[in-house]
Amino acid sequence: MDKFIGFFRNVTILLFTGTLIWSYAYLASQADYSYDFEGIVSNADKNTYFFAGIVVFLLANLVCNYFVNTMKKISTTEDGKGLKNRSLKLDLIVWTKGFAGVLNLFFAIVLVFLALVEMSTQYNINTIGFYVYLGPILIVAWFVYLGVILTKKRAKESTQNQWSK
Repeated sequence: MDKFIGFFRNVTILLFTGTLIWSYAYLASQADYSYDFEGIVSNADKNTYFFAGIVVFLLANLVCNYFVNTMKKISTTEDGKGLKNRSLKLDLIVWTKGFAGVLNLFFAIVLVFLALVEMSTQYNINTIGFYVYLGPILIVAWFVYLGVILTKKRAKESTQNQWSK
């Protein structure tokens, strides 16, 4: 599972990078993101869009990598309690790496949607509207998987049963 999650995270990094470059290339020099908030129309420079995308991407991935590296430093045993349990620690490391991949996929979907909204004369936005819901659904599903990891029975209970015999 760890190899697959690592591959998934690397693919989503490439997907995000490609999506950011694609959307940046097709944006006008002044992107108009007006949501008609009290008649205020705001324009954003496409360079601001690009660098904001990079900052958000790097921040999310650096935080996830920090958690992974911090968890790797925790000494564990098979019958430890909490994060001292080796299998729980390894599951949480895999979950965090996968969460970085899910966030990268979510960011890529958001970038595609923003770019297509800006190019709405060429594309029918209603046909891709359901992709907006894909990112939050994946994030919720990943947190459900975290709940499964945290409620899983660990080796600690079987070791205690051996000592009580």
